This record gives sequence, C-alpha cells and structure tokens, in this order.
Amino acid sequence: MRTLLLSLLLLAMPVTVFPQKAFRPVKAAMKAKNYKEVLNLVTKLREDSVYQNHPKLCIYSIEAQRGLNDAENMKLYLKRSYDTIAFFSTTHQIIREAVKLDSIERALQQTENKKPKQTHLVSEMLRLYFPNLNAATRFYYKKRKFNEAMDYLRTCLDLPHTTLGEEVELSAKNDTVNAVLYLTSAYNLKQYKEVHRYEPLALLNAKTRLSVVDCLVRTADAENDTATYRKWLTYGWDNYPQQPLFFTRLIDYYVKQNNYQHIVDLAKVQLGNDSTDASALLAQCLAYLNLNNLDECIHSGIRLLQVDSTNVDANYYIGASYVSKALQVVLPDNPTKESYRQARAQQKAYYIKAEPFLERYRALASQSKNRWAPLLYKVYLALNKGKKFAEIEKLL
Repeated sequence: MRTLLLSLLLLAMPVTVFPQKAFRPVKAAMKAKNYKEVLNLVTKLREDSVYQNHPKLCIYSIEAQRGLNDAENMKLYLKRSYDTIAFFSTTHQIIREAVKLDSIERALQQTENKKPKQTHLVSEMLRLYFPNLNAATRFYYKKRKFNEAMDYLRTCLDLPHTTLGEEVELSAKNDTVNAVLYLTSAYNLKQYKEVHRYEPLALLNAKTRLSVVDCLVRTADAENDTATYRKWLTYGWDNYPQQPLFFTRLIDYYVKQNNYQHIVDLAKVQLGNDSTDASALLAQCLAYLNLNNLDECIHSGIRLLQVDSTNVDANYYIGASYVSKALQVVLPDNPTKESYRQARAQQKAYYIKAEPFLERYRALASQSKNRWAPLLYKVYLALNKGKKFAEIEKLL
C-alpha cells in the first residue's frame, strides 16, 4: 500500500522537479563551453515528450548557438579564415529558438496563466540577429544554393509580419527584393507552386518586375496553365513592348490557336510602336499567308528584307505567296482563246517571281526541305526546267 501511495505521489509531482537532474549534463557542457555537446544534449532531451517544449532547452540552445556564432564572428573580426555557413546557420538557429521560446511561453500563459519570463531575451535575440539573415539569403542565392536561400528567405519574409515580429518591430524593408529572390529561386528549382508563394509581393518591385513577369510566363508554360500563360504574356507585351520574348511567345500562342487574324492585329500594334520591328513583320507574313492574303504577305516579306536583308524566312513567305497566286489563277476551258494564253502568262510570271526567293531560301535553310522542295517542284515543272526539276523530284 505504501509503495502504491509513493508511486501516486511521484506521478502527481510537477514535471519541473525532473529537469533539474536531466539538465545537469547540459549545464556542465555549457560551463565547459562545449557548445556542440550542449546542442546534442538538447536534441536528445527533446526526443522525450516531457522536455520537448521546456523553455529552458530553448535558452540553452540559444546560448550554445551564440557561442558558436561569436567564435566565427571573432575570426571575421580578426581577419582570419572563418566558416560562413556556420556563421549563418547559427544565426538562423538563434532566431528559430527565440521564436520557439516565445511560442512556448505564450502557450503556457494561455494554458497555465504563467507570465512570460523571457520576453526581453527573445526581443534582444531577434533585434540583434535578424538583420544578418538578409546577408545569408544573398550569400546562398549567389552560390546558386537555392534551397538554402529559400529557407532563409521564408524567415525574412514571414517573421516581421507575425505578432512577435510586429511587437519587436522587425524591419520588412527588404520584403519586395526578398520576394523576387524567393520567386526566382523556386523557378530555378522547378518548384513551380512555390513560385507563387510571394508572387504579389514580388510584383511590387518595379526594378525587377520585368524578370518576375518573365518567370511567371515560363512557370505558367511549365504548369500548362494556358489562361495564366496568356495573361502574363499579354501583360508583359503591354508593359514591355521592346522585349521580344513576350511578343514572339504571344504569336506562337495564337498560332497554336489558329487565330491568324489576331496575329495580324497584334503585329499592327507592334509595328505602330516600331515600324522596323522584324518579329512583327515576320508575324504578318505568317498570318497573311495562312489567311490567303497573299499580296499583303508579299508586301510584308519585302518590307522585312528591307529592314533585315539576312532574314531567311522572308524569302520563304514571298516565294510561297507567289506560288499560291500562280495556283489560284483560273485557266479558261478553251486553251485556244486569248484569255487562256493571258492566264497562263500570268501564272508563269508568278512562278518566275517565286523562283529566286525559294532558291535563296533553299540555300540558306537547306534543312527545311519539307518547306522549299514541294514549292520548287511546282516552279520547275511549270517553267519547264528539266535538270532542276529532275533533281528536286529525287528529293521528294
């Protein structure tokens, strides 16, 4: 009976009695300044649910991390070789432990009506070490260690807007820049969902908005989000018409939709901004050929060559348009009539005009046989060019 009563008494005793013994090795390691051992002991103690959320462990961890951080900081001050990663890692851990300590004390205040005892320590740690996190984010970002950069950036971006962060008045002045770094880091890691985490914040930075929109376009493309892809392409083109990426991708989008009239409209707007825009002239050629507006296609192609004499595709569009015009000539039924001879002459004239452009295109784009070979076949056949026709015939 006495044994049972003793057992019940022990169970009823507050858990704060037990940490005194459990924490002795931690205290000894702290006294010996064996900070790594302190952290190992804290980790082991936290595996036990009794000590998992004990405020004292946060304090030990903070002091140990500070000891390690100070050691690296002293090396830096003395201009000796120091461990940058260790310096930033301990900085981050001090902040995390301070946040954890604050969370534990707030919970105890709610559940046990215990007044927080470490408010000053928490505030001091955050004010002292939080500013160094921005340097850490830049360090990892420049090293292209994007996972690490994102880890630090989340703390930089989230903590100032928590109740604790607002109480301590942590600075959020770097929020927009940090949001951009987070977005681009996530994109580089192909973590497309994370790209959107701070998207609105990243877009507030006018200096980097172009690169952010570029990332959002590429992200939407990777996610096969057609509506968002078109939205950001249109936004990019409206706001940065001088950047070819948005216009050319927008044209490709509408080609896939077979919406050639819209391409004509877009190209006209683009040419209104810059009448020598080669990509807009090329888009016109593509659209007009598919809309069977052959004269306009030829006109745009010639204008394109005037702007850029090295443009290869302009030759194709001009040549293809002349071939199409030849094929569309209506030949009267009676070959003895003058109207028939005039129609044939007109047809031949179109083939003659097509020939040099298609031959130039062949010379400059020999790999695009599927485009030039069928057209040159028709030209050489119509113009009765035996050797050239025989050579092309073998290629088909």
